Amino acid sequence: MIKSSPSPSLPTSSSPGDVPASGTSSLDLCGELCPFTFVRTKLALEELPIGGLLRVIVDHEPATRNVPRSAVEWGQEVVAVTSLSARTWAIDLRKRVR
Repeated sequence: MIKSSPSPSLPTSSSPGDVPASGTSSLDLCGELCPFTFVRTKLALEELPIGGLLRVIVDHEPATRNVPRSAVEWGQEVVAVTSLSARTWAIDLRKRVR
């Protein structure tokens, strides 16, 4: 499920060409396992403009390593990986390439 939200908890940047925080999206992948976590993340990133932010919420711990690694290999920026609770993490990504 992809949701656009003006979430103030997402990282923001004032770099030229970046999308403001109101142009952010979130993707809840709780219950999904690798490799589906990155497949769905990649599809969500394709929907964003260059500079857009995507927050991916996961509850599968290996995804906290696999999704960022795959995103970097694909040319995207990993802004942060943070723990939201004992079994839930947020992966913040910025789209850098098409």
